[in-house]
Amino acid sequence: MALLVAWYDPGHKNKENPLAWPSYSTVEDLKGLPPHVVIVNELDPLRDEGWEHFRKLQDAGNAVVGKMNLGTTHGAELIFRQAVSQARMDQVRDIKGFAYSL
Repeated sequence: MALLVAWYDPGHKNKENPLAWPSYSTVEDLKGLPPHVVIVNELDPLRDEGWEHFRKLQDAGNAVVGKMNLGTTHGAELIFRQAVSQARMDQVRDIKGFAYSL
């Protein structure tokens, strides 16, 4: 994970910048944002950060939809498209439904 962080933020100049790392955002930072959809995978090493962001968006009073895909890993719907085709299609359906609800 450290290698990915180094690629994303060389020199760690944005180490605690909430615009780069949403987990550093406060509820106050998130007030007044447009509707969000947050989908996390149960076995994703970033799951907790994603779910924490979902909760902060809720606490800030934003319209937000959250879903956890059970039994899936980070990027499973992209990396293992054929193996989890139903999960991928469910995710596409959920995002499409969210977009149409706006």
